[in-house]
Amino acid sequence: MFLFDVPREHREALLHAMAAVAAADGEVTPPEAVLLDAAREALALPSRPDGAFDPGALASAAGSVRERVVQAMLLMAVMDGSGSPNEARLIEATASMLGIDEPRVANLRQLAEGRVGRMWLDLTRKGYAKEEFLLAAKEEGLRGLWKTFGPILGLSSDGALADRFIEAGRLPEGTLGRAYFDFLTRHGLPFPGEPRAVAERGLWHDLTHVLGEYDTSPVDEALVVSFIAGYRREDPFFWLFTIALQFQVGLRISPFSPGVPGQIDPRAFVLHHQRGAAVRVDLSRDWNFRADWERPLAEVRRALGVPPRDGPLRGGRADAGPS
Repeated sequence: MFLFDVPREHREALLHAMAAVAAADGEVTPPEAVLLDAAREALALPSRPDGAFDPGALASAAGSVRERVVQAMLLMAVMDGSGSPNEARLIEATASMLGIDEPRVANLRQLAEGRVGRMWLDLTRKGYAKEEFLLAAKEEGLRGLWKTFGPILGLSSDGALADRFIEAGRLPEGTLGRAYFDFLTRHGLPFPGEPRAVAERGLWHDLTHVLGEYDTSPVDEALVVSFIAGYRREDPFFWLFTIALQFQVGLRISPFSPGVPGQIDPRAFVLHHQRGAAVRVDLSRDWNFRADWERPLAEVRRALGVPPRDGPLRGGRADAGPS
């Protein structure tokens, strides 16, 4: 999913909506201005449209398009490193007029009112952690829950599993498995099965780092998650919103890294989100990495459709609907 991939007739309205949020507090900050320009470029608009935002212009838009407008407004609201009551009111009113029930609208209100703890609980209750908990329980039962969450909490380990992944260090250089081994050892990260490690079913995240050539700095963590939001099929906006909270607002949302403010270059954020949308499969759900473990990494990237790391923003397709 690429947030800015909407039909031509609704692109100006989407950008108008983002501009209205940027101006809601009277001053458009530099990060907001950069995000507006990146969105304009991604939408293939020659210039920012004039005039005020009119939600009525979206009356004929599909529900998925109206949802994206609200989500783009939410992203703009946190891009300046905070969330304000004025922004929250504007987005609440727009979501209501458009008939969109986007749960992060309530989270922005919580942020604007300083109820950060409540916001964190709400995001956790409705987000990826809950999804993964339920999926592990459904697919593997209690054993799966223990395998998934025990190591993360430092309560269990599996030496045989860890050894199996450490063996990837014996693979030829340039293979996917060897690149994964090198990534973990270079950054001092534990292997699946070791205490505090991500479970095997969550390996797709670290492998996304490998496929996309992202390191573990706050800047690259923000980019890799925007990339993930591009290929995820299930609630992709969760990833954009929470990573902006973590590395632009500076709140600790993920248990794996602290919050650090001001780490997002909005244009790069949009570019890498678009890059992720070009990937042919949802790597978190539909990719069997084991089948590619010993294949050349460059070949795996080509097969999955991973574009080069740094390329130009591509304007939206003229007749594109949400994907």
